[in-house]
Amino acid sequence: INYMSKKNVKKIISIFGVTGSIGLSTQEIIKLNYKNFKIDTIVSNNDVKGLINAAKNLKPNLVIINNDKMFLELKNGLQNYNIDIASGNEAIIEASKREVDIFVAGISGFAGLNSTFNAIGNAKYIALANKESIVCAGPILLNKLKNDTSKIIPIDSEHNTLYQILVNSNLDNVSKLIITGSGGPFRGFSLDRLGRVTLEEAINHPIWKMGKKISVDSATLMNKGLELIEAAYLFDINQKDIDIIIHPESIIHGIVEFKDGSMNAGLSFPDMKSPISYALNYPHKVKTNIKRLNLALVKSLNFEQVDATVFKSIDICRSALKQGHSFVISLNAINEVAVEYFIQNHINFNSITNVLEEALCKIYKNNINSLEDIIVIDNEARNISKKIINNGNFK
Repeated sequence: INYMSKKNVKKIISIFGVTGSIGLSTQEIIKLNYKNFKIDTIVSNNDVKGLINAAKNLKPNLVIINNDKMFLELKNGLQNYNIDIASGNEAIIEASKREVDIFVAGISGFAGLNSTFNAIGNAKYIALANKESIVCAGPILLNKLKNDTSKIIPIDSEHNTLYQILVNSNLDNVSKLIITGSGGPFRGFSLDRLGRVTLEEAINHPIWKMGKKISVDSATLMNKGLELIEAAYLFDINQKDIDIIIHPESIIHGIVEFKDGSMNAGLSFPDMKSPISYALNYPHKVKTNIKRLNLALVKSLNFEQVDATVFKSIDICRSALKQGHSFVISLNAINEVAVEYFIQNHINFNSITNVLEEALCKIYKNNINSLEDIIVIDNEARNISKKIINNGNFK
């Protein structure tokens, strides 16, 4: 890996999910540091115009659109460019096995799992934005990593911050990890008031601009629960040693408490380009155009406990993690289904956690040894949750 440190060697990068929010931020960083990178593959699900645009800017070797129906539009859009073009899931899976320095795993949801899994052993570093890969396949992924030279660098701002603090620390000295969260748009709401919130309110996050699914997860605080599971797997730490605390300013992204009572915290202006830049340039820090923090202007930082009686999702996540891997996979699947039903206006906001509680009661412990096992459990949990919602069998 030493040659990666040489300043004049271009790093080869693939970006899976190039048109999503992570992909767009990655494109900006590459533009700022274009001499450092060569792009191999870029992938998008449906956004063919965004993909054509990215291909013209990044000049990759290979461009893939997941949606086969858009292949012609992609081909026509890039006919004057010397770029290979493909479409469909098979092509994406194959491309995730190409050898690169950095594989940006930015495909959201369960869909990103397969490509991330295949990148292990083929990419030196996996810049992981896909929470679900770790949540659903944590033990299997990490087991595969143990026998390989690939390294995961998380680009969730919280895990990236913890990673940066822990990378130079002896884990034996650590007593606790603290994940911060802004509290989302409904901080301070009562359970009753939460039941009446609209989709528009739920996706209007006070700090971050994100897709609908992740915005709803931020509003239910489910994203913090998933981050807790991710941290437990990634850093191999017991969940009782992971705290979640609400920090409305979103300036401190993670804190590590040591056995001697001292703490290290990571602070930055809330901007995803900061953790992405770290993952792309690891172990070097490079200049970015991120707004600088002026602590004198910030003046004060506030912290409060999560109100677990109103926001139940974190406790639901803790309980699933305690019960085992199949419960964690099911939790993620049920949540994806419930959030989708909320987005389509079929259930109200509080019903998301009610469906979670109801459906998790119907899950059994299973042994999980492969991606196929994960897919079976994921499918089953989705079917259970759809049935519960369609029959109205939840509070």
